[in-house]
Amino acid sequence: MITCSILDDIDNLYRPENHYTIVLYPGVEKYETLNNVLKSLAMELRKLKEEGFKDNQNVEWKVELYFSSDWKFLAMCLGLNAANSRYFCPWCEVSKEQQGDFSYEWTISKTMDQIREDYTFYKGHIRPAIFDMIPLQHWVPDELHIMLRITDVLWRLVLDELRSRNTWGERARNVIIEEMKRIDVKFHFWLEIGSTNWQYTSLMGQDKLVVLQHFDLSKLFPYSRAVQIRSLWDKFYLLHKAMKDSKTDATQFSNDARAWLHQFLDSNYFYQASDITPYMHVLVYHIPEMMRIHHNFGLAAFSCSAVEKKNHQQVSHFFKRTTKDGGTGKGRKSAIIDILEYENRLLYFKEHDEIDSMQLPKRLRVK
Repeated sequence: MITCSILDDIDNLYRPENHYTIVLYPGVEKYETLNNVLKSLAMELRKLKEEGFKDNQNVEWKVELYFSSDWKFLAMCLGLNAANSRYFCPWCEVSKEQQGDFSYEWTISKTMDQIREDYTFYKGHIRPAIFDMIPLQHWVPDELHIMLRITDVLWRLVLDELRSRNTWGERARNVIIEEMKRIDVKFHFWLEIGSTNWQYTSLMGQDKLVVLQHFDLSKLFPYSRAVQIRSLWDKFYLLHKAMKDSKTDATQFSNDARAWLHQFLDSNYFYQASDITPYMHVLVYHIPEMMRIHHNFGLAAFSCSAVEKKNHQQVSHFFKRTTKDGGTGKGRKSAIIDILEYENRLLYFKEHDEIDSMQLPKRLRVK
């Protein structure tokens, strides 16, 4: 799903209904498919950027385009390798081996002009960018997915450490389940069929924040170790809050983020440079830059949380009905068409007042 919204409408930007669906398709997320599906949209966006548009009052508007999404979709639209590749960053030329080396000062060094001219100029770029009319500085990381994915890593490292201490077992799993109940988070473990690997509940964003703030780590680790991990978690939580605050000083954020990464790599934490993820790299090196570049809007304006909520609403409303995505037979109608037609009606009646003149149907009760 691809939506668009008006950044200048800052007061309403966080409402799902102010993100308008322009592309919706049920296919697999592959570059070849996306490139084909999005060709007409890319042409329209290029024309919109070059020519602007004239509204119904004959006022001419110039348009600045921005892009924000999760990492996979952003990298795909940029023609970039996957996040686990050696050269993974959309904005700079860092390699996996250079993560954790604080002697480097990584900044936004790539340009869309160069990518458009020759995408192979930068290592890791393997295909042309789909939206090459959008400047690279306008490809903004999504704060929601930064929080989600880094929290995932912090939780996984806790479980890995329990295994390395040989304290991973039924007792530890029961302690975790009871602690999750205490902080009112639904959480379960289960064994994969035919495997000895334990799977666990994938938490939603708000639940992850609750765990990050309130999970009592001393029930799993010696007190001194629990304090160390809690400090790391608390500081990341504060970084996430600061990232969303348009009043945050970018220089102070940069210093705090670097200090957090230093703490993450401290030998007392058992964490290695190989545990640093692309989202951590972006948090430390590129989020401060983005704060300076987009200070008029604030990074929260580029959050995908409203889009995620909109997607949830659409799935709940259109796909969970008894018709099972349109039913069967000649009368079958795809839920995707239903969604787009519904949004078109909303847009139409938002701009037209015919609905106000319509006589509402009356209900009669027959005894």
